[in-house]
Amino acid sequence: MANHWVQQAYVKASNTDADDWFGFSVALSADGSMLAVGAPLEFSNAKGIDGDQSDNSASYAGAVYMFQRSGGSWAQTAYIKASNNRGNAQFGVAVALSSDGSRLAVGAKTESSGATGVDGDDSTSATYSGAAYLYT
Repeated sequence: MANHWVQQAYVKASNTDADDWFGFSVALSADGSMLAVGAPLEFSNAKGIDGDQSDNSASYAGAVYMFQRSGGSWAQTAYIKASNNRGNAQFGVAVALSSDGSRLAVGAKTESSGATGVDGDDSTSATYSGAAYLYT
């Protein structure tokens, strides 16, 4: 049987740097129109959505990049960082998308907040306790 796979795109971060681990985690919506790509060792000190990608002062903080397909082409639509971004959190080590691509879950395996439950405090009292972030 012949191979019928055809490469559709080659996707890279908008702020590519050595050792970011872009592509460590990926998630594709069920219809194939949204792609989430984690880079858990990315260094930017930005917080939230579409912040400054050039300030590399938060070692291993991590990031997630969102891409959307329109027709046959892909474009980056968002650059996502933790709201409490700090170095060594590894935000983006895991990503998951809902089937329609409207919800995103991001894991940060070494985030160090002492928060409990949902939307707790933002201390650094629980080293490497980890966290999950949800976006719509």
